[in-house]
Amino acid sequence: MFARREMPRDPRVPELVDWCHRLAKLGVVGDTVGNLSCRTANGFIISRTAGNLATITGDEFVEVLKTDIPNRELTVAGAYEPSSEAMMHAALYAARSDINAIFHGHSQKLLDQASWLQLPVTEHEQPYGTAELAAEILRILQWHKILVMRQHGFVAVGRTMAEAGRWVEHILERLV
Repeated sequence: MFARREMPRDPRVPELVDWCHRLAKLGVVGDTVGNLSCRTANGFIISRTAGNLATITGDEFVEVLKTDIPNRELTVAGAYEPSSEAMMHAALYAARSDINAIFHGHSQKLLDQASWLQLPVTEHEQPYGTAELAAEILRILQWHKILVMRQHGFVAVGRTMAEAGRWVEHILERLV
């Protein structure tokens, strides 16, 4: 549900745009295969659904103002629907006050090399955007800042966008 149809007016949106473009150049987000968010005083800002993160602009972000996870309902401000992974982001932010940025992307190479990279992997494959997936992620995030969702992609978290981004860059540097 839309509370209003205007883009978020947060000074960190340009930094979020920059990280989207940077991760797209690294090949882990782009043609609708990822979503990035940062916490706000009112909720969190996230990339829009089906957004191409390689070319995304600031007006393509949505602020999630209210979440009802059991009923899978969001109240948002923005011109677009939020990413289909917004529920996962909402659950992580709700559970962990120390998380202020969440970066989610896809890399088959990273998935294939998760064991070699010694990355934690969720125990079960879960449907995206579900409470079950968020619960599996939260179990691992007790001890790690980046993880692989089985047969899906990765999630990196941080106190800042720079921290979450550095986790992704560090892992990608280790890929062979």
